Amino acid sequence: MIFVHSIVLSMIQGISEFLPISSSGHLNLAQYFLKLTPSLTLDIFLNTATFVSVLFFFRHKLSYFFKNLPYIIVGSIPAGLVGILLKHQFEAITGNIKLLPFFFLITSAFVFSTKFIKNKSSKPVNLTYKKSLIIGLFQAFAILPAVSRSGSTIFAGLLTGLSTEEAFNFSFCLFIPASLGAVILSAKDLSGSNFLSSEYLLAFVLTFLVGILALNLLKKILIGKKFWIFGVYTFILALILFFII
Repeated sequence: MIFVHSIVLSMIQGISEFLPISSSGHLNLAQYFLKLTPSLTLDIFLNTATFVSVLFFFRHKLSYFFKNLPYIIVGSIPAGLVGILLKHQFEAITGNIKLLPFFFLITSAFVFSTKFIKNKSSKPVNLTYKKSLIIGLFQAFAILPAVSRSGSTIFAGLLTGLSTEEAFNFSFCLFIPASLGAVILSAKDLSGSNFLSSEYLLAFVLTFLVGILALNLLKKILIGKKFWIFGVYTFILALILFFII
């Protein structure tokens, strides 16, 4: 992979990991149009950079993380089971570019639906084990390429009655063990790859920085109740992809 390709992919990962448009879907598309072989290992490497972005962004919310750790554990179980039991099946699906438009439509449905979710309760709605499990199931579903993890989990959080801020915070608390688990499962592949070159290290740093910017942008969009707009984008993208891939 040449230098320009690594920069392009790192920018895409940093932006699309947190915005509800699917980083895996966009990385697969970029590799397809750049005539690169889709690499789950590369996806995990760049995902590690955005994992560090989340740790940095939420460094002042450690108390929130540990306070809700039991719920985070429950919410992480579905993705953990799916990642362990169906790893090879998902790798096969990731390599099938023709499936991306269908999965982008799923993202579109989740994200656009948030426009119509109205949480009328004037009192804060607290997390429960049931809500955590529901959100976790949506996170597991988002292992599919082009199904946005942030879109799915924030949609599920709002659907269960959480406030936008609570849905945002819990979504990215769930991201931490999910991302860490993916790194652990792929540690052998990562150690055997040439990811310690200056080219890849620059891509890592760039992904980290862009990821922080994307997290700030997403939080502002959620507060402004414009989250659903990304559903329009993924819907249009899916329609275009049906004709060009």
